[in-house]
Amino acid sequence: MNQKLLDILKTALTMEEKGYAFYNQAVNRSSNPLGQAMFGRLRDDELVHMERIKTIVEGFSKGTDWKVDYDKLPSQPQPTVEMFRSLARAHSRNLKPDSGDVEAIEVGLDFETRAVKFYQEHLAQAQDPLEREFILRMIEEEKDHRETCLELKRFYADPAAFFLELEHPHLD
Repeated sequence: MNQKLLDILKTALTMEEKGYAFYNQAVNRSSNPLGQAMFGRLRDDELVHMERIKTIVEGFSKGTDWKVDYDKLPSQPQPTVEMFRSLARAHSRNLKPDSGDVEAIEVGLDFETRAVKFYQEHLAQAQDPLEREFILRMIEEEKDHRETCLELKRFYADPAAFFLELEHPHLD
């Protein structure tokens, strides 16, 4: 077992645990149904990441090779950012920005940006094809989370402008 890889996985697990705790707190503090739904989804995605990492570490501790059956791990049916856009459209008339959510979005954006950077830095060092696949998946999902936070930020800053851009991206 590569100790450097194990250290990376332990750091990744700690990051995901902190993200889970933060988003769980954000769900409980939000008074906005959209904020609650989105922070809940981000929290649940962190659980998926934690399960994935724990599965890999457990396999290594048993002396098995790097193997993760992604099809057997929990996953979400659609990207988080698409879920946000769908919910925002469905509930646009009833939504009002929540100042606590705005703060949480900034922290979430920082978490997700750091996660993307962490995984990208380790991608360059990854030798094993399965390790690279794992890191690439994590980068893709963390980028989706970052995009979701950016969309939430844009929505809370100006809901009308957000929907104008979302529904009419090109002005002729």
